[in-house]
Amino acid sequence: MSAQRPSDEGSRARPRVNLYLVNPSECRPSMDRYGRTLERALRYLDPPLNVHTVTPPPWPEHDDSPFGRLAENVGKYRVRYADYPRRVSGESATVHHIVDHSYAHLAATLGPRRTVVTCHDLMLLRMADGRIPGARTSRVALTAFRYAVRHLRRAARVVCVSQATADDVQRYLDCDPARVQVVHSGVADHFRAPAAERVARLRERLELPEIPLLLHVGGADAYKNIEGALRVVHALRQTHDVDCGFVKAGQRLTTDQWRLARSLGLESRIAETGYMPEPDLPALYACCQVLLTPSHWEGFGWPALEAMACGTPAVTSDCAAFRETAGDAALQANATDTRGLAAAAARLLKDDERRRSAQAAGLALARRFRWDRTARALGEIYATVAATE
Repeated sequence: MSAQRPSDEGSRARPRVNLYLVNPSECRPSMDRYGRTLERALRYLDPPLNVHTVTPPPWPEHDDSPFGRLAENVGKYRVRYADYPRRVSGESATVHHIVDHSYAHLAATLGPRRTVVTCHDLMLLRMADGRIPGARTSRVALTAFRYAVRHLRRAARVVCVSQATADDVQRYLDCDPARVQVVHSGVADHFRAPAAERVARLRERLELPEIPLLLHVGGADAYKNIEGALRVVHALRQTHDVDCGFVKAGQRLTTDQWRLARSLGLESRIAETGYMPEPDLPALYACCQVLLTPSHWEGFGWPALEAMACGTPAVTSDCAAFRETAGDAALQANATDTRGLAAAAARLLKDDERRRSAQAAGLALARRFRWDRTARALGEIYATVAATE
């Protein structure tokens, strides 16, 4: 990207693109990050696009009391399905881009003929279909999600972040294939090997032990297969004689996951960081020897690419999205293959030559996923939609 921000005068002369974002307080950091990073990438195109952002009304405040939780949940649905559509009803743009498929229902208000929607995954439909082991979702959440994503059928273009997601769009929603296009997400430029001092400071602040560490970044939902990750760490310690620990960044372990960790004797070997600000993530990746993400399913899989861009090799499941985005640069096995995943991690921890080879492959792969490439592809889609009568 260019280091110089485009002038407002030049921006006004070009067709207007509205980006409809999620609220940062919605606790969906990947969706917020996608929208904000895309905004910057579009503004730094050459020539730049005239980009405006629209955000939903404030998210309800968190309340742990029983009545408060009920009121909070009702408020979330009100914001998503009533308040946000009202807010966007007066918006005018050459192209409207809804950056999160769970807000696809905004297309009904904005006008589908000029609307682009990014679909990241259809995880709730996969859960309802029994394709995610152990996954459950409420009937209300599933009904609301189905209402939102059925509007993808009417959008001028559906941008899928992977072919794996595009296949699900066809499987579950039967969208017109001519209106579905794959545009991979990018890896931000600041994901690269950080200075040793930054890594040391973060390690000290988080009180991470001086042993090999396996890292998981993201949620703790059923599809993330945290249980599988814990079993891999246990297998490394018991079968491969590796005294290692597990770092969980993002959503903390659930009660059931902690119960499993204790039964495996891992309680003293787990560090939870909670949500990590994006500027701290490169140092966190560098603090750890392996990124472990044995998901049952993913729509794209940012952490694996980000870790590899920072020089930390990845062990992933072989779900379709990881085969597509991480490919041969990551070591892969089936999400339920604890022995295979543990053996892959052991190779990276014990074999210096294999580790160096994985690091080189990961760095080369990550360079292919650039936000300027994503922005150019979306710019072409906007131009096509804008030219449609």
